[in-house]
Amino acid sequence: MRLTQRTALDLFIERGFDNVTVGEIADEVGMAASTLYRHFSTKEAIVLWDEHDSSIDKALEKGLKQEASFAALGAIFATTIAELYNEDFDFQLRRVTYIFQTKSLHAAGIQTDVNDTEELAKALDYFLPKKQRHHAAIIAGAAMLALDTAFDRWQASNGKAPLSQLITEAFDALGNVNSLHLKGH
Repeated sequence: MRLTQRTALDLFIERGFDNVTVGEIADEVGMAASTLYRHFSTKEAIVLWDEHDSSIDKALEKGLKQEASFAALGAIFATTIAELYNEDFDFQLRRVTYIFQTKSLHAAGIQTDVNDTEELAKALDYFLPKKQRHHAAIIAGAAMLALDTAFDRWQASNGKAPLSQLITEAFDALGNVNSLHLKGH
């Protein structure tokens, strides 16, 4: 899956997302298109797949057992995602940048975020104290928004701003929304 994703990204960057077929990607990596579709249900999924999802899920489970809060969630994401993405910095930056620059991919990424929000809400529902469980969907939605904003800022800075810092800033900003004073005009 990793080789397929990297090969496909190179082709997409070289020729454009709409100008590359799944069959061409499959040929390039030496597999049948039907096999590629078994691994990735859509062309968009090839780029959106994150090989680190299971590591992030494990870190969330471990961290939320210790403290189930919005701040803890931000710290877990900042530490885990930044560490994993720094291991393969150049590729991850190219991939994230391409997602944000390609409207159809970014739209598919937002749909993936919706699905991830639902999964995160279920996890939070399990870990949050009983009297706070009704907030799980709101917390999950805010967390996914914070992550999307951090990734956008990271790719816009061409990776110069540390991803961990941008994630922390995004979660801090959402955590401080209540203290903002908006001026009316």
